[in-house]
Parts: sequence; structure tokens; C-alpha cells
Amino acid sequence: MSVFKFIALIGLCWSLSCSVFAAGVQVQLDRDTVQVGDDFTLTFSTDQPVTTNPDFTPLNKDFQVTGTSTSTNVQSINGQVSQQIGWIVTLFANRPGNLQIPSINFGNVSSDPLTIQVLDQTVADPTGAGQANADILVELTADPPKPYVQQQVIVTQRLLHVVPLLPTRASMSHPELEKGKGLIQQLGSTQSGVINRNGVRYNMIERRYAVFPQVSGELTIGRTVFQGALDDRRSRQLDPFGIGGKQVRRFSAPLVISVQAHPQVKSTWLPANSLTLNAHWEPVNKTLKAGEPVTLTVAIIADSLMAEQLPALDIKPPLGIKGYANQPEFRNDLGGSSVIGMREEKWVLMGTADGSYVLPEIKIDWWDLKTKKMQTARIEPTSLKVTGVGQVNANNDPTVTATSPTEPANTLLNPAEQAVPSSQPQTERKTISQQQWLFIAVGALGLALLAGLLFWLKQQRGKLQVSTAAPTSLNPLKTLQAACQGDDAHAAFQGLQAWIREDLKLTPATIASLRTQADLPLKQALDDLSTVLYASTAHVWEGDDLWKTVQDYQKTQTPANTELPKQQGLAELYPS
Repeated sequence: MSVFKFIALIGLCWSLSCSVFAAGVQVQLDRDTVQVGDDFTLTFSTDQPVTTNPDFTPLNKDFQVTGTSTSTNVQSINGQVSQQIGWIVTLFANRPGNLQIPSINFGNVSSDPLTIQVLDQTVADPTGAGQANADILVELTADPPKPYVQQQVIVTQRLLHVVPLLPTRASMSHPELEKGKGLIQQLGSTQSGVINRNGVRYNMIERRYAVFPQVSGELTIGRTVFQGALDDRRSRQLDPFGIGGKQVRRFSAPLVISVQAHPQVKSTWLPANSLTLNAHWEPVNKTLKAGEPVTLTVAIIADSLMAEQLPALDIKPPLGIKGYANQPEFRNDLGGSSVIGMREEKWVLMGTADGSYVLPEIKIDWWDLKTKKMQTARIEPTSLKVTGVGQVNANNDPTVTATSPTEPANTLLNPAEQAVPSSQPQTERKTISQQQWLFIAVGALGLALLAGLLFWLKQQRGKLQVSTAAPTSLNPLKTLQAACQGDDAHAAFQGLQAWIREDLKLTPATIASLRTQADLPLKQALDDLSTVLYASTAHVWEGDDLWKTVQDYQKTQTPANTELPKQQGLAELYPS
């Protein structure tokens, strides 16, 4: 039993020592009662060894720390040296009530919690009713107070004061969301002026913000905090640097906005004061030449919507015209009393078949905040003409033989007859013609025999090569497959030409020739490739669709599991 008593006694002593050790940090308040925004001071002190720096972050729940400092006091009495360390924290309360100052850790020691009474300031009332006049007011207002989801809300932040303030020491926080989801953008710059409130003439400083709530329900904007110093003439004379004056801090009331669910609409929900569509063609004559792209620029401009809220355009070119959209551009004008958002899309259009076409109308439905009903912005249908598809330049056709401009292109006489003078007797001309025909017949017979001999030798040589040598040329389909899988548009174009020339053996070996025989999916894939190659700006091209359509077309041209003949050759340098 004595052993157990000894162990219990040791545990009791250890617990008492820990209690004393834990209470080794004293904390003091300079005041027991303060107002919201008024500074007060906490002083922490201890003579215990402190292993780490204190952590004051628990104070941020209800307070804002404006400054900290430390002090060390060393004393020697009768040879006994003692040291006391102190921390002075300056802070103010964010809200009224009986607020608790939490325990602060100083390594192995900590302070005890305290309670301070915080009184509310006089809150600004925009109507001025039932309120005593104040020297400094901070207020937040919303217009409209009950918006729809994604509708622009203009939040106005004002500082009103009748007492002079030091401009070098005045600052006001920007609005921040405390509850709900939304986007805040400041509009324009800070404005100043004069306003009458409850019979008092105030100097006013005003800022405006556009707020876009994202979900229905309550959207709460926290208190605006103003911090400054009174412009006291006596303190200014004593302080030429302008850092004197009594420090003041004021708060607005939190702003609560009730967000409504938007009405049921069949299209994208776009609440705006106005919305327009604008189109620009380059060139302006709206005539498409085959192989030459034209650019259609369409801009959506909306008052009270961000550019990022505007939808993508649904442009559907007719069959015979291929369209490709560039990346859209977004611009927001925040310099006025409302957000002006603009989304700009550039479309590259290319004609693929001669004829007259109509580009369907382009339209966007939007909600008019002024009339409270749906409106439609539209661009009327546009007539287009495509020319130049399938035209062949005769001067570039190698099958056409150039003739001398002094000789007729078509003649009924052979060259020998044209060489005979017209004064020569008719019988002599006939004799010469018969001799020439005899010579030509003998020569033709010799050439036929020679050609037959060469053909027989070539067949015999070809049989030996097939039996003894493997083909050495690359398979154009494999080259095309590699280009498509690597999303390389230019390499795919060259691979297509090699496939057309060496495997399909089309004449002329051009993509245009393939397109005349291709099915609809392959035509579409070929048009996509051509649009990317001819577009004025670079685009990302994905070759999966082209490779799939080529495979499907290949199956209709050759028996299954039959490898196409392989021929050597260089891809053409220029696109057709």
C-alpha cells in the first residue's frame, strides 16, 4: 500500500506542476468595453522559458490584429537573475457582442481565455430615418435588391463624412462575399461629391461594383471597413509628415441580396438591358472563289452581361460551303455605369461546289430586363455565290500541244502534202505520197516487232523480280495513317496525294479528283482538311475522322485482306 500511495503522491505533484506551468502566461486587457472598430490592447507576459513564437491566428475569428510588438525585462536581485518576456497585441473587434479572446499557445505554455464586451456603432441608414446624425457613415446599397440568377446587380459603396479626414491615411475595403456564390467586378473609378442625408451636408466618396449572383437564395456581402485619421490642425502642425491625427474606423452593415430563380425559358438564360448581333464580311462582296477562304466576323454585344456569359454562335453553312470557327475573343468594358460584354467569333468559310447559296439566319434569344420578356437578336439570311470549282487551265494541260500562231490549229493536209509546192504536177505529188506510205508501213512493222520483243523480255524479267525480290517502296496508306494519328495536316495532305497517285491511280492525281468519287463522309473529311490548310490562322486539326473515312472508302475499292501495290514516288510539292 505504501508503494501505491507514493505513486499517487508523485502523480498529484506532477499534475500540480503542469497546472502552474500551463498558467505561466498572464494576459491583460487595457479596457473591458470597446466599440466595434475601436482599437484595444492585449498584453501577454511570462517568466517561463518559451520554446517557440506565439500563434495569434485564433484571434482572427472575431478580431483583426493591427500590430504586435515584444519586450524583454531582465532583473538581478541578490544575485538571482530573472527574465520576463512580454507581447503587446493591438486589435479591434469585427462585430458586437460578448466576444471571447481565445487561449494563445506560447510553445509549452499558454494563456487563459478572456471575455470582452463589444458595443455596436451607429449603423448608416440610407433613408436617414430614426437615426442620430453621425460624423462618419459607411453604407452599402444594391440595385435591384431582388435580382434573378446571373442578373447584374449594381452595388454602391459610400463613405459619408462631415469631419475632415487625412487623405494619406484613408482606406476602405472592397466588398467581399460572405454567403452565396457570385462574381464581383468594380465599375469605373472612385467618385467624390456632396450629398444631403437627414438634413446634413456630407462629403461623399463612392465606388460602384457589378455583382453577378450564380445561385438563387441569399447572397451576403460582408461589412465594408473604413480606416482613417481625423485631420486635426494642431496635430498637423506638430507632425509635418502627415501621419498624426486620431485614428478612426467605421463599418457598414452587411448587405443581404435575395436572389430569385430565373423564369423558365426555352433557350440560354441571358438577362440583359440590351443585346445586339453585328456581322462583318471580308471581302465584303460575299462571293466565294473555290480554294480561297473568306472571313465572317460576328460580335455579340450585351449591356449588363459579362463576355464570358455570352453563348457560342450556332452557324450552320449550307451544303457546298464549309465553315470553320476560330477561337472566340472576349472583352469586357468596365468603365461605365454597367458592364458591357462582347464575344467575337471569326468564321472561315470556303466554297466546295459552284452555285448560289443562302447562309441561314443567326439569332440569339435573351431576356429583356426593361420589358420583362424574351427578345431575339438576329442577323438576316445572307446570299452567297461560289465560283471557280472544277475549272481547268488549258495552258497547264500537258495533253494540249501548242501550235504556232502563224499556222492553223486544224488542217486536212498531212505534213508531206503541205511541203509540196502548189505548181507541181498532180501525178508527181501522188507518186511521192505512195513512196512515203510504203516507207511508213515498213517502219511501223519493224517498230511493232521490236515492241513485242521488249514486252516479252520485260515480262520474263518481272517474273524473276517477283520471285526473288521484295518491294522496297513505302506503303502510302501507312504514311497517311501516321500523319493522321499525329494530327499533322500538311503530312496528311502529302500522304493523300501519294495514295491517290500510287494506289487509286486517279488522273489527275489530285484531291479534287478523289472528291468527285468519294462518299459523303470522305468528302466532309477532305473539306475539313482543306479548310485547316487554307485558313488564315493556325488551327488544331485532328486526323482520326480522315483516317476512318479513308479506311471505309478503301474497303469499297479493293477486296478484303488484299494489299495494294506499292510504288515509289515523291509527293507533289504544291496542293491542288
